[in-house]
Amino acid sequence: MRRCAILFLLPLLCAGSGASSEDVAKSDVELFQGAWQPVFIRHPDGRMATDEELKTIRLVVKGNEFTLTDKGVPTSGTFTIDPTKTPKTIDFLLADSKSPKAKFLGVYEILGERRLSCFAFPMQERPRGVRPSDKGYLMFEWKPAAP
Repeated sequence: MRRCAILFLLPLLCAGSGASSEDVAKSDVELFQGAWQPVFIRHPDGRMATDEELKTIRLVVKGNEFTLTDKGVPTSGTFTIDPTKTPKTIDFLLADSKSPKAKFLGVYEILGERRLSCFAFPMQERPRGVRPSDKGYLMFEWKPAAP
């Protein structure tokens, strides 16, 4: 019983620890930095990316900017996160688009060295979790890329 009470109170105690939501966001942004290789990708139609497709994709994150390269073709943009929400939110905007209507709304989860994320296309509702069972979302799992 005491153990359950501690597990219940721990999030409340941490919330009052003096760490601002801005500090928490900076901490999570730091965990995204570097080069990443996809472990799996589920396309909005439900199709899983093949091993051959996964080998051609690389993500590099510096600060709040990213470059996703697929078959040698780079796509860049910026992202923002809010780790204080449940689930944690991540949104990105491609570099060639300045319209807020082109924002991809997503959610993310950090599991050790793995990064899971799920995104809706612009003008669609944010997914409710990183592994939705329904189609229509772009889902990723990333691991650190080999040097």
